[in-house]
Amino acid sequence: MAQRVNYTSRNFADIRTDLVNMVRQYYPDIFNDFNDASVGMMLLELNAAVGDMLSFNTDRLFQETQIDYAEERSSILSMARTFGLKVPGKRPSVTILDFSVTVPVLGDGFDVTYCPLIQAGAQGNGSGKVFESLYDIDFSSPFSIGGIPNRIIIPNLNSNGTIVNYTLTKREIAINGFTKYYQKAITPADVVPFLEVILPDNNVTSVESVIALAGTNYTTIPTYSQFLNNALRWYEVDALAEDKVFIEDFNSLSDNPSVRPGKYIKVDKKFITEYTDNGFLRLIFGGGTQDISSLTDFDTNPQLIAQMGDFINNLSLGITQSPNTTLFVKYKVGGGLDTNIGQGVITSLGLVNMTVNGADANVNSSVRNSLKVNNPVPALGGKNQPSVEEIRNLVRYNFSAQNRAVTIKDYQSRITLMPGQFGAPFRCGVFEEQNKIKIYILGLDNEGKLTNTSTSTLKNNIATYLSDYRMLNDYIEVSDAKIVNISFQVDLFLDKRFPQSQIISQVITTISSYMDINKFDMGENIYLSNLLEAINNVGGVLNVIDLRVYNLVGGKYSINEITQPYINSETRQIDISNDYALFGEATTMYEIKYPATDIIVRAK
Repeated sequence: MAQRVNYTSRNFADIRTDLVNMVRQYYPDIFNDFNDASVGMMLLELNAAVGDMLSFNTDRLFQETQIDYAEERSSILSMARTFGLKVPGKRPSVTILDFSVTVPVLGDGFDVTYCPLIQAGAQGNGSGKVFESLYDIDFSSPFSIGGIPNRIIIPNLNSNGTIVNYTLTKREIAINGFTKYYQKAITPADVVPFLEVILPDNNVTSVESVIALAGTNYTTIPTYSQFLNNALRWYEVDALAEDKVFIEDFNSLSDNPSVRPGKYIKVDKKFITEYTDNGFLRLIFGGGTQDISSLTDFDTNPQLIAQMGDFINNLSLGITQSPNTTLFVKYKVGGGLDTNIGQGVITSLGLVNMTVNGADANVNSSVRNSLKVNNPVPALGGKNQPSVEEIRNLVRYNFSAQNRAVTIKDYQSRITLMPGQFGAPFRCGVFEEQNKIKIYILGLDNEGKLTNTSTSTLKNNIATYLSDYRMLNDYIEVSDAKIVNISFQVDLFLDKRFPQSQIISQVITTISSYMDINKFDMGENIYLSNLLEAINNVGGVLNVIDLRVYNLVGGKYSINEITQPYINSETRQIDISNDYALFGEATTMYEIKYPATDIIVRAK
């Protein structure tokens, strides 16, 4: 007679009870001693324990396949890879480094021939942490690589008031971490599809460059220029199925030395990166091959053999490594929560590759020896590896993004991700009109003022970069935005106990700070009631009698006029009576160009 088994019992007590009941019902003549100390009960309880453990492990294995309930880090990471999410490792902190040098005088200014050039990767040290600059630092240019004004010029005077030299300071973004190199000889046994290379450090923050050189007997690290050689490089992509990368176009001329032209190129030499469960970075190379040597022995047309190779050897996922070569990986290590350090801590120099090409060798040496470094702002953004809960949320909410520009916000965020050497607009406005994505950009001049004469190189770079992310039926147009220059006139009732000039100076500073272009985006409304409250909070101000805003047009100001109505068309006084606000437009940004003269404060 078949015995009925209860499959719903999953814990020790229930399984033990079911086994006892089954033996009592089906084997009463064989065993009837159910005392806890009997041998029969020992066997039943052993079976119940095995069943309990099997049930527990079955439940645990199923639980680790569910994103909401998985607890093992390895399970969460496996699901992240399945959904195409690149989980970051330790993240480095970011700061600004002031690199300062002293250069000699020439006429009414400094001698530009003694302005040094510092290669990318210049190190500043502090609090046991190393920070490296991202790009080349050219002291002869008032701009950074991305086109942002970043040079400060300070004349140094002697006791007679004569300028003896100048201190030039370049403010550059620097990231925590220092550069290391990994070398691997590629033997014939390594020429396999999807070769994996694991770097030996568990705090790798980024891979800077990967190149392969012929031969396997290298004893020195390749040069800086070799790591930048496009013919030698292997390119990192988000997925091996991607076949294009955005790089610098050396065959095109730029109309601005601080902005480099860029282009997309098709690549077969590519790799992806991912972190292992233990925090080490793994590089995975392509899986295709170009080897058609086995077909060349036959007596047939070589061109036909080459065409056969196109069908046989699928390079869509990249190519494999070539035998008898050496792979060099340039990468950075660092990161973590402890890399967030305070202001003025980074004061010593590490490895710096600086070139000075002036006519006098002694002056060149003096300029090199004058180099100093400091961080005017704290280093922020450092973070440890994401926790299981953080990865769980990344997996859950990342999949829908798909790395495409679909909405207006997608286009805006994608522009900010364009590599810095290809330029970066200070502000950009994006809107859609009949399937045409219209992008309006503004930059900064060397005085930190808004300018709407952006270079054509920057516009072309933006359009070219977005072309790989746009929707199929979207057209991209990049144009200069409008600047509306404004001035303020304020009438105040002041407390006579306070110095009038001091109060007026503080009010001018308050208005200038409130209208700071760094605090607003293009098209954002400016509400003046908050400004009135800030003015009233200035010590000595009893009341704001009147506040008037004017549109300044022509001459040293922009030619653009506000669309908001005027109270007086001759003076261009803007009507702010309804909502006490300056209304923004998608293509416009407001600016007080010269606060010292464009803000007039009268006291009563």
